[in-house]
Amino acid sequence: VGFDALAVYLHPDNPIDALSIEQLATIYGNGGTATRWTDLGVEVPGCKDQEIVVASRQNNSGTYEYFREAILGKGDFRLGTRDMHGSKEVVDLVANTPCAIGYSGLAYATERVKMACISAETGGTCINPTEETAKDGTYPIARSLLMYTAGEPAGAIAAYMDWIMSDAGQCIIMKQGYAPATDVSCASAP
Repeated sequence: VGFDALAVYLHPDNPIDALSIEQLATIYGNGGTATRWTDLGVEVPGCKDQEIVVASRQNNSGTYEYFREAILGKGDFRLGTRDMHGSKEVVDLVANTPCAIGYSGLAYATERVKMACISAETGGTCINPTEETAKDGTYPIARSLLMYTAGEPAGAIAAYMDWIMSDAGQCIIMKQGYAPATDVSCASAP
């Protein structure tokens, strides 16, 4: 029914603007070698000892599962990762902690954090998380938003699914910060 880019959030004072999937794995992965920002070649102002504060969603979150699969494959998160209850908590922690890095849906971006440009491979083309790059599949950490039905939808469920895929439904998805699954015209939609 739509698409979501999982943004990697950094404190605005962090000099890093771009990261690769491999670098994210060294930060987030169990046994990863990047435990300090200096391991990535930068010093973050206001970050005591340059120790990376790693923020994640809780393990019962679909965002957590998708990020884990996309970044760590079958690996586990590093011990000491801070599991946050919600996306807003991830963004708030990063906004208030110069040493922090976190991930969550693009819809949770605020002016208090910056989003890293992500490349699929080290030295590859860096892609910014946007609704368009989520929809066209160029952003390396984008996922489809799915709805499941028990068989072919009929009756009220079919009508509801049709509404979700209509301009009105897709415009609501877009208004919430996600990329719509179809090309829509939102000028007349609520």
